[in-house]
Amino acid sequence: MKKLDGAIEIVRMLMSRGISPQVSTCNALIWEVSKCHGANKGYEVYKEVFEVGKHDRESNMKRVLKVCQNLHTFNALIMCFYREGLLDKVEELWSEMESSGCVPNGYSYSILMAAFCEEGKVREAEVSWEEMRIKGLEPDIVAYNTIIGGLCKSGEIIRAEELFREMGLNGIEATCITYENLINGYCKIADFDSAMLIYTDMCRKGFRPQGSTVEVLIRGLYDKGMVLDSLKMMKAVREIGVCPTGKSYELLIKGLCMEGKMEEALKLQAEMVGKGFKPNLKIYDAFIEGYSNLGNEEMVTMLKKEVLETQKEQQEN
Repeated sequence: MKKLDGAIEIVRMLMSRGISPQVSTCNALIWEVSKCHGANKGYEVYKEVFEVGKHDRESNMKRVLKVCQNLHTFNALIMCFYREGLLDKVEELWSEMESSGCVPNGYSYSILMAAFCEEGKVREAEVSWEEMRIKGLEPDIVAYNTIIGGLCKSGEIIRAEELFREMGLNGIEATCITYENLINGYCKIADFDSAMLIYTDMCRKGFRPQGSTVEVLIRGLYDKGMVLDSLKMMKAVREIGVCPTGKSYELLIKGLCMEGKMEEALKLQAEMVGKGFKPNLKIYDAFIEGYSNLGNEEMVTMLKKEVLETQKEQQEN
């Protein structure tokens, strides 16, 4: 932090003597300030070093040549505001970038589309996509993943699939994120068969799904009553090093208890605890209901007592 503050002071000293730092130096400073102190602070430094808002006569009194912001300046700021969820500032800076004469590149459009998708403005994201293409900018995998992800979130899976196929025809290889977007998209419209086909293709190509994606698929199989299939999936992803979520364990334990498979449910619960997840009230309820259906009142009584003791400990803590 002290080094960063010192760097800001050096730039101020140079400017006070009529010396303009190189734009790459200013950009690096703005980026570091944004990362350490937040995007708004980075924007303040940006306005100071590039003298944004000052009249030309005032800014050039001591300086022969004024340093001007470039595309990298705006891309850095836009990315920092996007990461902090300040999406209004992303659009504001976009307008400022265009007003300054900087021409956005594919990376710029990817950030803008991501910001629109975060806000659920998929139409605006598609307009930006078309605008990018009209300007002759070829989308890369980041741009494709961004627009495909936005479409999948809004349930527009058919359009997302079109772009997925187009991407392949253009020689752009899909990534793990591409497949996960499509899986989530199909699950959103309850087309779990298609989601499983995408998942199978994903695994065949050597990609490892995230725990959250596995959870979506397990939930889909659980809702269809395919508990054993979801259990097989859980075992398969563990073998490739994927750690299932606590919710995935909860769903499977509930499903096994509903089917009266108490031994399998207990093994899964032990594994869950070993992974650092604590049994919640829903899991206790699943076991109580399962043992009750089997007529095992002894286990029901023991579990109810355990629930009361757990709740008492939580209240005391």
